[in-house]
Amino acid sequence: MAAVAFERIAKRFGPTVVADDLTLRIADGEFFVLLGPSGCGKSTLLHLLAGIEPADRGVMRIGGVDVSAVPPQQRDVAMVFQSYALYPHLDVFENLAFPLRNRGLSGRALRAEVERMAGTLGLGALLAKRPRDLSGGQRQRVALGRALIRRPAAFLMDEPLSNLDAALRLEIREEIKRVHQTHRITTLYVTHDQEEAMALADRIAVLRGGSIAQCDAPEALYARPADTFVARFVGTPPMNLLPAALLAPPEAAAARLQGRDPASVTLGLRPQDLEARDAGAAGALEARVLLLEPAGGFTWLVADLAGTRVKARRADGARLAPGDTTRLAFAAGSVHLFDAASGRRLER
Repeated sequence: MAAVAFERIAKRFGPTVVADDLTLRIADGEFFVLLGPSGCGKSTLLHLLAGIEPADRGVMRIGGVDVSAVPPQQRDVAMVFQSYALYPHLDVFENLAFPLRNRGLSGRALRAEVERMAGTLGLGALLAKRPRDLSGGQRQRVALGRALIRRPAAFLMDEPLSNLDAALRLEIREEIKRVHQTHRITTLYVTHDQEEAMALADRIAVLRGGSIAQCDAPEALYARPADTFVARFVGTPPMNLLPAALLAPPEAAAARLQGRDPASVTLGLRPQDLEARDAGAAGALEARVLLLEPAGGFTWLVADLAGTRVKARRADGARLAPGDTTRLAFAAGSVHLFDAASGRRLER
């Protein structure tokens, strides 16, 4: 295991900037997630660390050693891709054994390692099968096992669950977390799925346009997003963002407005913190119901609030239908404030 560091990394593909003077440090044994929309540079950072792509500028370290010019096969990292990348002509045993054979292991020692890994991932009964005979979830387990069996310094995962159906994604996600808790190999995991990121990560870096919008623990990203981009990207459903006026700005917020009009603020409310009540109920905001979205134990409601679409939880017992007027209630402590011009968080 080893700590990983990106130091002032720059990378462009033609006019497209995918890393702009980016610095990032991942602790030894940490499960670190790179989260962001398509094209923000998540996968490129993995490819740079693995040596698949060269950086234009900067230094990458694994275990404190500069690997920027080290050949890929000597960097001691293992990658798992969304496409599994198994050897179709080899059975599960030989797919798992392949990296060990490359390191000169053979005989009883090799068999013991393969059987140990197969047992860890529930593949013991599948060792004689070939990839074509396996389900998607089983193939992904083999891909994980083939990478993990090397015991690399760092484990790189590039959207490994994106080709699986919803049930399998949850199953393999739990498997990945369990394996990491057991082996504590430093892991960099790329995804655009914020729910997946929140469930797996010790820390998350939210990427935007080649730079880091915010890097923190999952709970901190959710509770105190640094700007409106993070606020909308982290959390399901996304945060409601509303134009608002601060008639008497709190001292901390006023200090960060830096001379801007105090009316130019954005108010953020998580849908979970916004309750849609019947029209006659007490509530600060009046809105018109657009549609209802049943979600099992409760119902989401989409409403028009002075021209802005918002999502809220329908209050227990509320009888609302599309076209009805509703009152939206929220606690003062659930409000997030952002500068409308920059999108940055106002209150500390």
